[in-house]
Amino acid sequence: MPTSSHLLRWSTEMLPERARFSTFREEFARQNLALDVIDHSGGRPRIDVTYLPLGTVGVCSLVTTPAEFIRDKHHLKNSHDHFGLNIVETGPVQFANAGQEHVYDAGSACLVDRGRRLRVFGPRGGSVRFVTVQAAALRSLVAHPEDLSGRPVRPGPALRLLDGYLRSLASLGEPRSSELTSTIGVHLLDLVAATLGPTAEAANIITERGVKTARLQAILTEVARRFSDPNFGLDNVAGALGMSRRYVQKLLEETGKSFTEHLAVCRLERAFAMLTDPHHLHLAIIDIAFAAGFGDVSHFNRMFRRRFGETPSGVRAASSMRSRSNPATPYNARTTPLKREHL
Repeated sequence: MPTSSHLLRWSTEMLPERARFSTFREEFARQNLALDVIDHSGGRPRIDVTYLPLGTVGVCSLVTTPAEFIRDKHHLKNSHDHFGLNIVETGPVQFANAGQEHVYDAGSACLVDRGRRLRVFGPRGGSVRFVTVQAAALRSLVAHPEDLSGRPVRPGPALRLLDGYLRSLASLGEPRSSELTSTIGVHLLDLVAATLGPTAEAANIITERGVKTARLQAILTEVARRFSDPNFGLDNVAGALGMSRRYVQKLLEETGKSFTEHLAVCRLERAFAMLTDPHHLHLAIIDIAFAAGFGDVSHFNRMFRRRFGETPSGVRAASSMRSRSNPATPYNARTTPLKREHL
């Protein structure tokens, strides 16, 4: 695969329809992936691939109509010394590697040795997210990963953290700096090692590095997902993620904000968005406060003014005036002169 630091995308849809699949197979699959592709779609193939290099690891997603991907003996001379940890999003998908052959449904995962023969078959199409890891980097944290190749990865907290971290990267897109690229790569390497089972020497390192970061990301994701529930609290986060209440507090405190402050920011940002959205003009401010997760309107008003330097009614009025004077420019966080202070 390419080693640039940019997010790369390939799709059969980018190619002329007449020779779409043959071109994709010859110029992309065989040359870049060192494998062959067989179409099982009945003549209407579509394959979409994204790849993001992150130092010693890479993040890839594959979405395909029914197809078969084969890396045979003659491909191996062009194959790099990498492992790939694959998580199936939609299946079933069959993997055959290192003398093992298993069918995987959505949510399951397997490790493949990309330096050995490989066959991947999605009879009904499917989508897979996977992390490629340089063999030397993985062996520094996991003893004899080749012995795990071709086998199902045991489900557990580490695999869920890896899956959640990959999902968060999908919204990130392309890292803005080489430093961030390197950091994300290290975190993913740690999470892959934690999923497979690290050596005793590596266990403490990856727990304090990549695993810790992924746990924090999981906490923030859970807050962002459920903040509008007025009964949502710290115990809900701890219970959903299988962490202790104190550990959740500790991780959040390292961000400079408590759980209560993170929750308030999400609710206030949601209220601000609703107040400045013309589609919500029919809602009273009290309804917006409740929809954002606040249970007390007076408390909402105080918190809102503290964060944005204006009352909710003032923000709505300014937004309405701006919309009338320039309908093409919505009133939002980038155009408002209000002071958006951090809690």
